[in-house]
Amino acid sequence: MPPHYPHQSVIHSTGVLTREPATVSAVINIVNLDAYYAHYVNIEVWDWSNYSNPVKLPVLIGEDTVVEFPYLLEGNNLAVFYANLDEAINLYEIRISYPPHSNIIANCFGRSLPPYASQEGNTVYHKQLVRIH
Repeated sequence: MPPHYPHQSVIHSTGVLTREPATVSAVINIVNLDAYYAHYVNIEVWDWSNYSNPVKLPVLIGEDTVVEFPYLLEGNNLAVFYANLDEAINLYEIRISYPPHSNIIANCFGRSLPPYASQEGNTVYHKQLVRIH
């Protein structure tokens, strides 16, 4: 499928989240519900633990493969991205950008060690993401 609106995007943020003690990674589930168009998405995860000058963390997919952005998400496909959050990271933010008129839905949550339970305190649903400029 051809990419649709490849150069336009809006940025959405979780805001700065406090990492729950059991959380070992931040997970971003992104689904493209457009049946006929692929869309480029960008994801950034920032470590705000020092309260200024945040540090960008690597975003991974699959078996610890570093993702190169922009990532082309085909129509009717789901991608599960994540960033490892070690104990030194107390505060973090997730930013997601995608075309404004796409059928992209993103949900973010913290994940604990196996059996990989979702951490309720680190969950931000699509409608809770804040558009930033």
